[in-house]
Amino acid sequence: MFDQSGADVVETSNGLLQVSEEEKGSANPVIHHLSVYKTRARMLSDGRVDKKARELLAANSYADWDGLSDDDKELWRHMARLELC
Repeated sequence: MFDQSGADVVETSNGLLQVSEEEKGSANPVIHHLSVYKTRARMLSDGRVDKKARELLAANSYADWDGLSDDDKELWRHMARLELC
């Protein structure tokens, strides 16, 4: 499953997550920050992200979660990931 020879493996609530070479560090701080965010976002459980997305929607909109399109729901999930990371 994972190639653990020299690779960092992080245990998360969703299981094991292998940290890529790109995510270990970069000379460019922007790329490093984005790669750290990507790793943290993958570590979040889907249930936690969904719950936060619904909370954000309730606090900032009159729309009902069930009435949203799939694209709109994914946008709220993305905003939840940003806040949780």
